[in-house]
Amino acid sequence: MRKPASRVTIRDVGKKAGVSFQTVSLVLNHPERVAEETRARVKLAIDALGFVPSIAARSLRSLRARTLACIFFGPRASYDNRTFRIQDTYLNNVVQMLTRVADEAGYALLQRNLPDADADALAEIHDLFAAGRIDGMVAVVGKGSHPVLPELERQGFPFVVFGTTHPSYPFVAQANEEATARIVDHLYAGGCRRIAFIAGARDGHVHDDVDDRHRGYVRAMKKHRLTVDKRWLAAGDWSLASGHRIVHELCKNTSDRPDALIFASDRMALGALKGLYELRIRVPDEVAVVGFDNMQYDDFSIPSLTSIHSPLHEMADATVKFLLARIEGKARLAQCQQVFEAPLVVRDSTPPVSTDDSPSAPPAPPARRPKRRAAA
Repeated sequence: MRKPASRVTIRDVGKKAGVSFQTVSLVLNHPERVAEETRARVKLAIDALGFVPSIAARSLRSLRARTLACIFFGPRASYDNRTFRIQDTYLNNVVQMLTRVADEAGYALLQRNLPDADADALAEIHDLFAAGRIDGMVAVVGKGSHPVLPELERQGFPFVVFGTTHPSYPFVAQANEEATARIVDHLYAGGCRRIAFIAGARDGHVHDDVDDRHRGYVRAMKKHRLTVDKRWLAAGDWSLASGHRIVHELCKNTSDRPDALIFASDRMALGALKGLYELRIRVPDEVAVVGFDNMQYDDFSIPSLTSIHSPLHEMADATVKFLLARIEGKARLAQCQQVFEAPLVVRDSTPPVSTDDSPSAPPAPPARRPKRRAAA
C-alpha cells in the first residue's frame, strides 16, 4: 500500500522555526503582534518547507478538497494549438468525460496544461497538493517514460496516467496496437493491398499511443505479406488541414498511390475526405479511408467515416475509480492498470466485406487498380 502525500502543517513550520504552532498562526494572521526576529524565522521556515498558508489549515482538520486535477503535460492539450480555442478534439472529449464521471462521484475537476518536465510545473503541482486544493490527479502524458511520473511517485501524490501505459504506474489506456491491426485486416478483406499509415505528431513529438498504432499496422501488413512502402508513411499534426495536405501529397499520382489510408485521428481523416473529393478520387471505390476516435461527425461526413471507437466513458470511469482508490490507499498497483479494447466501427468510407471473407483466408485476390475518371 502506497504512502499518501504528506502536507506541510503549521506545526511543521513551528518545529523548524523553533516556535509553537500558535506563534506561527499569529505570524500568519496578526504579524504585528510578533517580534520582527520571530517573524523572520517563521518566514524562513515557511519558504524552506513550501508551506502554503492560505488554504493549508484544512490539512489540520483532515478535510478534503473533493477536487481532482486533469493535467496535460507538454504538447498534449484539450485545445487546437493553431487557434488556442476549445474544439471537438479527442482530448477535449477526454476532459468532458472525466468531468462528468468525477461529478457523479461527488468531485470537481480542475484542468490545466503545463510544460513537459519544467521545474515550475512540478512546483505548481506540489503547491496544489500541499495547499489542499486537489486530492489527486489524472496525468495525461505522451510517453510512459515521462520524467514527471517518477517525481510524482517519489513525492507520494495520488495519480493515474490516462492514455499511456507503464508497468510502474497506475494507468488506463486503449489497445491501440490491436486496433490498427484490426483495421488492416478489414481493409485486406475488402481487397485493399497498398495501405498507407498516417501518424500524428504535435510540435515534433510522437506519443506512445501513435507508436503502438504503427506497430499494429506493420504487424498486420506482415501477416498478410503486404509491402510497407515508406512512401506511404506520413505524419500530420492532428489537424484537418494536415490530413487534407497529406492526401494531395500521397494521391496526386494515379499510377502510384495507395488504395487505403489509415489516419491516427478522425480530424485528419476528415480533412483527407475533402482532399480526395478535390482530386476526384472516389471513396471507397478507389481509395478507402479509416480514422481513429469515432467522433460524432463521422456519421455525417460524405461518405461516412469508418473509425476505431475509443471507449472514453469506460476509460474515464475506471480512471476516477482507480484514483479514488489510490487516494484512500486501498488499492495495489496491479489493481489500477487497465487496457480497454477499441472496436472498429465500419461505415461507408471502406469497401464492403462479405461475411464469407476472412482477413486470413488464402489466396489473396489481385490488387485493385485505381480507376481514372474522365475529366469534366
